[in-house]
Amino acid sequence: MDGLKLVRLALSVITDRLITILSLSMSCGLACWVMWGPEWDRVATLGIFVLFSYLVITVKERNNARSNETGEEI
Repeated sequence: MDGLKLVRLALSVITDRLITILSLSMSCGLACWVMWGPEWDRVATLGIFVLFSYLVITVKERNNARSNETGEEI
């Protein structure tokens, strides 16, 4: 049973990091697209995407910190 808990913990860590890395790489790609042809609709798209991806990451990290404080297991 301990092996299963370890695998679940590893997958949760990987998915948290994967969400962060994926969000940063997509933001970088979108920023390159905006710089390729700077128009106001592209800049607005970049701003909205970066704002929502930042909010998703902070909510995920806050939930992880809250579960670590209470000692919940995954």
